[in-house]
Amino acid sequence: MRKLFFWIFACIAVIAAALPPAAFADTAGDAYQRGQIAWKNQDYETAFREYRTAGDLGHLDAQILLAINLSASPYREDFLESRKWWAKAAGQGNSSSMVALGDSYRHGDLDGNFVDYKEAVKWYRTASNSKNTEHRGDASLALGEMYEAGQGTAANPSEAMKFYKKAADCGNGEAKFRIGLLYETGKGVGRNYAKARECYTAAAGDWVSAAMHRVGYLHEKGLGVKANMQEAEKWYRKAADAGDSWSQLYFGDKCEHGRGVPVDLISAHVWYNLASRGMGSEELWKKAKSAKERVALKLSAEDLARAEKIAREWRPR
Repeated sequence: MRKLFFWIFACIAVIAAALPPAAFADTAGDAYQRGQIAWKNQDYETAFREYRTAGDLGHLDAQILLAINLSASPYREDFLESRKWWAKAAGQGNSSSMVALGDSYRHGDLDGNFVDYKEAVKWYRTASNSKNTEHRGDASLALGEMYEAGQGTAANPSEAMKFYKKAADCGNGEAKFRIGLLYETGKGVGRNYAKARECYTAAAGDWVSAAMHRVGYLHEKGLGVKANMQEAEKWYRKAADAGDSWSQLYFGDKCEHGRGVPVDLISAHVWYNLASRGMGSEELWKKAKSAKERVALKLSAEDLARAEKIAREWRPR
């Protein structure tokens, strides 16, 4: 009998030696910790293998780590796998993963493939009822944008306003800005410049630079408030310093042509350069790029290098 036991133990030892380490994961947490150690040691192949083991066993952090890292990959198969992990995490009630899954369906991969607006709406709607204020706000904002644009649902500005307000109630500054735009344009609501300015000012308090620009515009044009160019300039400058590309383009033009200030081509180039690097429309990008190149021709090599250094070191404030 003793020989039989020795023989069994010997067989187990041989089998164990042939198995990968993941085979001994007692729990999802064990696999996750091995993945963390491997990642720290830059052994990414092992890390991903262990994270997948942990994720399949229901480890939420492993699922989220896999989704985040795979979603940044340029390969389609990785993108689709990232969506699978977002779905697993969302299925556990994780609201940030619900929003991320909605984003995945709304925007698709880096080439814009695998977009499904209806799935995006479904997951945003689920997340919009989350107990987490930030995630509820992000999801409600996204739903508002989709209702306004008619993505995955019929265009409905009134429904968009409802979700923007829900997001704004969560403290979402971008949603406050969107509400202001609807009031300014009269889209889905009666046009009301005073309410638009109120919403823009609230969004500006949340450091939404585009909202600062709109407050300046309303003061410049006298919409809902007495025209006041000095007040408009103050808001345009706040917006430019916060990173608003249209305001940066505006100050580039002022400095280049001496509109209310002495001509300063170095500053003009800096502002145009910053505006061309922003996230605005293609129209804005073309204007800023053209202006930057035009001013560059008027600068000495030394002044151009100085302007580029200032722009390179610039940070929003």
